[in-house]
Amino acid sequence: MEGIIAVWTLRLSGQQRQRGPNDFRTPYERDRTRVIHSAAFRRLQQKTQIYGGHAGNFHRTRLTHSLEVASIGTSLVRHLHCSIDNAEIKEHLPSEDLIDVICLLHDIGHPPFGHGGEGALNALMASYGGFESNAQTLHLVSNLETAYEPFGLDLARRTLLGILKYPVSRSTLLQTKPDLELPRLIEHQNREKWIPVKSYYDFNQELVDWILMPFSREDRDAFQYQHQGEAAHHSLDCSLMDIADDIAYGVHDLEDAIHLGLISRHHLETPIFEEVFSDIFELNYSRILEGLFSCHPAVRKQTIGALVHYFVTSVYIDKNEKFNSPLLAYQTQLKPQARRLLDLLIACVFDHVIDSPPSRSQEFGSQNVLINLFNALESNPHRLLDSYSRSRLLMVKKTGDLERIICDCLANLTDDVAIRLHGKLFAEKFSAQWENNLFS
Repeated sequence: MEGIIAVWTLRLSGQQRQRGPNDFRTPYERDRTRVIHSAAFRRLQQKTQIYGGHAGNFHRTRLTHSLEVASIGTSLVRHLHCSIDNAEIKEHLPSEDLIDVICLLHDIGHPPFGHGGEGALNALMASYGGFESNAQTLHLVSNLETAYEPFGLDLARRTLLGILKYPVSRSTLLQTKPDLELPRLIEHQNREKWIPVKSYYDFNQELVDWILMPFSREDRDAFQYQHQGEAAHHSLDCSLMDIADDIAYGVHDLEDAIHLGLISRHHLETPIFEEVFSDIFELNYSRILEGLFSCHPAVRKQTIGALVHYFVTSVYIDKNEKFNSPLLAYQTQLKPQARRLLDLLIACVFDHVIDSPPSRSQEFGSQNVLINLFNALESNPHRLLDSYSRSRLLMVKKTGDLERIICDCLANLTDDVAIRLHGKLFAEKFSAQWENNLFS
């Protein structure tokens, strides 16, 4: 068993205890420390979760969302340890340190302006390898962060496996989408076409091969199987993170929407919600409604807590017989009635917040900000890029290398910095006052 553990705690650098023999932290504790001290993690405090940065000081950002996902992920692992008897499953469940760092990392590759920003960068990069937030996460922690150059944050192998949400390369998935006209994607009038394929970047193939090396050839092939143009499988750790993310989205983002007056009681007081709650004896529909829309903050908070607790205690472990490795065979699932309720809550947030006219118009404008910035930086990269990105220009060897550097630069920006940089470069609120660093 120790040999198996050692395989998964390996790092690309081969280093295990950079701080010497008196460092008694576990490998995943070290990973968590590296993540929370990284610049990329700090930038999440000014990146859009669902609502723009000026909606108020109550709503969640990517940073607070990531902290909540980590808290839920830890609760899921504790619940599974206490509720299952299967010794093999318990042996292979992630530690609390491991699930914590995977959840903290899950959104670290998101660009400014949420999924709207992701779509814009994907359209701009369509001919140069595309852009996708989960793929960017793997790229960022393994290549772009500088603390342990040239290995990024030099995270443990199992940590990287946990954030490999879509284990299929972009080029593989694009073979199933012949109708996608990549060279002209940015010119497409329907911006829904800008949504990226869920994959990892082709230039990270060697890294992905290293992550999956401990698995048998049969398991690797099955794990990287795609179905109808989408990755079909998650690892055990990733399945836990994914459910924690869904719970945070469906419950905590709902809380934000109610607080901001974007979702009202009548949105949840519908026959379909009443029907779903009728199958859940742990939750009383009328009491949940009263609590969510109570004028007393404590009552509302307790109701939110009750919903999260219900979802956490509704998880179980299923087994996919296609795989031999327990890290791939075992999968975390939600009980059907819990899954149905959570999907309804997520759909409610999407319909009345994300897909609302004010949100879509804001998204459209933010995409234009990134398009303009990309074109400006591409026109004069040696003068306009930040110092770190300028140093990477020495690595430009082929078509697409420059565009990737510009894309990485823009993906790192926070919402506010992107807006201020746009104002400076396009003289919207021009000031002759000299600024030390436009990118911070």
